[in-house]
Amino acid sequence: MSTFLDILRLRRWSVGSRLLLINGMLILALATVAVIAWRALTAQSAAMAELSLISKAARYHQDADTVHANLRADVNAAFATSTLTAEDRTSLSDSLTQNAKDLRSDLETLEHLDLPADLTETETQVHALTDDFLAKALETGPLALRDPLAAQQLLPALRASGDALDGGMLRQTAAFTGHITRASQEAAIAESTAKRWLLSAAVLTSLVVLFLVWWLSRSIRYSLRKVRDVAVTISEGNLNVRSPVMSHDEIGELGTAINTMADRLNEVIGRLRAEADRDAFGTQLVEALEMADTEEEVYQVLARAMRMVDAELPMELLLADSSRAHLERATQNPVAGAPGCGVESPFSCMAVRRGNPVSFPDSEALNACARLRGRPCGPLSAMCVPLSFMGRSLGVLHATGPVGKPPTARQAAQLTTLGIQAGARIGTVRAFSSTQRKATTDSLTGLPNRRSAEERVRQLQADGRPFALVMADLDHFKALNDSRGHEAGDQALRLFAETMRVSLRDGDLAARWGGEEFVLVLPSSTAAQAEEVANRIRGKLAENMLLGGVPAFTASFGIADVSMGERFEQLLKLADQALYAAKEAGRDCVVIAGRAPIVPPRRPVEHPASPDLSLIARAD
Repeated sequence: MSTFLDILRLRRWSVGSRLLLINGMLILALATVAVIAWRALTAQSAAMAELSLISKAARYHQDADTVHANLRADVNAAFATSTLTAEDRTSLSDSLTQNAKDLRSDLETLEHLDLPADLTETETQVHALTDDFLAKALETGPLALRDPLAAQQLLPALRASGDALDGGMLRQTAAFTGHITRASQEAAIAESTAKRWLLSAAVLTSLVVLFLVWWLSRSIRYSLRKVRDVAVTISEGNLNVRSPVMSHDEIGELGTAINTMADRLNEVIGRLRAEADRDAFGTQLVEALEMADTEEEVYQVLARAMRMVDAELPMELLLADSSRAHLERATQNPVAGAPGCGVESPFSCMAVRRGNPVSFPDSEALNACARLRGRPCGPLSAMCVPLSFMGRSLGVLHATGPVGKPPTARQAAQLTTLGIQAGARIGTVRAFSSTQRKATTDSLTGLPNRRSAEERVRQLQADGRPFALVMADLDHFKALNDSRGHEAGDQALRLFAETMRVSLRDGDLAARWGGEEFVLVLPSSTAAQAEEVANRIRGKLAENMLLGGVPAFTASFGIADVSMGERFEQLLKLADQALYAAKEAGRDCVVIAGRAPIVPPRRPVEHPASPDLSLIARAD
């Protein structure tokens, strides 16, 4: 019994041989179904072809019968010559000729079809009767058109011939009908037989295939069961178990592969555990840097990280200044201090030029960095890690140690991580700060933009602090642009912006509102105090006009404060109306909302002793 089961399990067969057996059985089953289907479809196709041929012949027979009726109608119409015009007679004659031609054509087509014997016989009879009828019709019809009385003598013979042809047509119609009925029945029987054979073959083949697949897959599963048990044990974490290899077939190869996989997993897990221990530093560093929102906070995190790498290892972070031409120390190891690298510019550093960390075991070696030699501490080892962000160099992380003892592999990995993460975070913080500054600053004047002014007012209103709002507008600015060009207009805007900037207190805000309009937000100020500020700006602007360099221009001011309205839109409207009143009053003056314009007398120079020459330089 056991031997029989072993035979059924096909233990001596390889997996490939079993799969080939399944494929062979499937091909045999498909071939059997194909032969049965071919025979059934051939029988059905023959039946349908016979039905199609007889139907085609029946259509020509019907056409011929119709043309015969039309021809008899034309002959009868020819006897009404007295009521026909010459044109009608010509048309009737052409119709007789064409119908006779069509009738002959239909009968000739029927002659060329390969029809059964009884249909061929009836067709021959109809053809003979048609020839007789056509001869009489073509004789009687034209004669009736010329001489109806003479044609009357031929009419009885024509009618007899036509009746005979009608009888022949009826017999042929009955024959066609019988054949079509039989052919349809035969086609239906062939179709039913084909479906029955195909269904029977499909069911039988499916059962056979299912049995074969079940049988062979069961034998394969039995062979794989032991290998599966080993794989499950390995997946549960026991990497010491191995699959016994009893043969060299596919199952044996699979067992060998699982054993090799377990060995590799042991190696990989060992490496991953070692790397996880090293990467704990990197994970903590990344999390700490993510919480640093400013560069100063980033430097503090990096200093703590340097101490974690090695408190006794001198380290420093050198960053490029805004010109990117010089390196400055940003932070250092808070315990061991800085090694004091003398490199001056980013691209003077070998690590920055290479774009990769560089290690020097001995500063006296021929290929060591020249800036490591001659230090007060004597020969040393060093490691330099470049900092970059999106392809741009930011600086270098420099660490030194005893000669012949460069940073260990663990320290080197941590320093590399420190340099990569520091560059990424510093670059991100700088990019975010630059984006924020651009979003809230007017690019031409350097003043805060309208959005910043609105945000400042919202903060003051949320805090419940009083403030004054001043609208300023350059007088005749369009004329200045038209006469002196847009560059002169831009210089005037920059000069006016700088004049306001140096004339305001800390905490006051001057913003460009749009075009040549500006807004001043003066916290803790009344309209009267804002008027003093506006007149101070007028005076300072007049001083700057005496220095030349920019075409002379003046400005008008409109003022409102929170005592005149609670809503910002209301204050803005009042200040704008006051500005309009200042324009109406002759420009170059200050008007408080709700008051009559008072234009103070202008003096040539209000403060001649203190002109600010830096304003003109900045405006240029």
